[in-house]
Amino acid sequence: MFVTVVYTLLYLFTNFCRLIVWFRWQVEGLEHLPPRRAGGMVIVMNHIHWMDIPVVGTVLPLRYRLSWLAKAELFRNPLVGWFLRLMHVIPIQRGKSDAAALDAAARALRNGAVLLVFPEGHRSRTGVLQPGRGGAVRLAMQAGVPIVPCAVQGTEKGLWGALRRKPVLVQIGEPYRVEPFPDAQIPADQMERLTADMMYRIASMLPAAWRGPYGDRNTLPSGERSATQPAPSAASTRHQT
Repeated sequence: MFVTVVYTLLYLFTNFCRLIVWFRWQVEGLEHLPPRRAGGMVIVMNHIHWMDIPVVGTVLPLRYRLSWLAKAELFRNPLVGWFLRLMHVIPIQRGKSDAAALDAAARALRNGAVLLVFPEGHRSRTGVLQPGRGGAVRLAMQAGVPIVPCAVQGTEKGLWGALRRKPVLVQIGEPYRVEPFPDAQIPADQMERLTADMMYRIASMLPAAWRGPYGDRNTLPSGERSATQPAPSAASTRHQT
């Protein structure tokens, strides 16, 4: 209860700042979000600054409350670790395989979590998209949930930029699902293709100069699209009903 109250108060405060146009944070594509009652989802997005997280948490509807992965070092401070766990943050050991963290994330997704993942693995100092990693693909397949590609622009200056009313834009792409593989084992070549496909979906919402190695969709290896399927969005569900 305490956690919900704290999160809601923070959410109301940041959205009040948006309402009075102090925080110039805009969002496009909310209609692409899968229906919340359908369960968990993995939101994948480029990573520019730590402000990316509060920005996305603010512009999404409150019922899409975020969970996310954070480097385990942040949890060494008892007070910070306590607060992060209250906020549904999952610690992960960066630079190594952390099966316990991934299992915890998969359980959270099965229980309906909205998990934000930065597939680049670290912030981009220039804003240019860095090579992606396939952990989000594996998590989505393991938990049986859709992937929602997103892109953020304008958070380069962090909190100082927000206070100076720098415009920020979050774009939400169409959700899709990764078809399960036998024994949940993804061949290396398929993982490379699935990761590239995910990154191209993010890149397509960024300016051309920010797309990095994902500037040319035609370089995607053949055979990729057979491993993915569109996922229902809130807009498509409303249309069907």
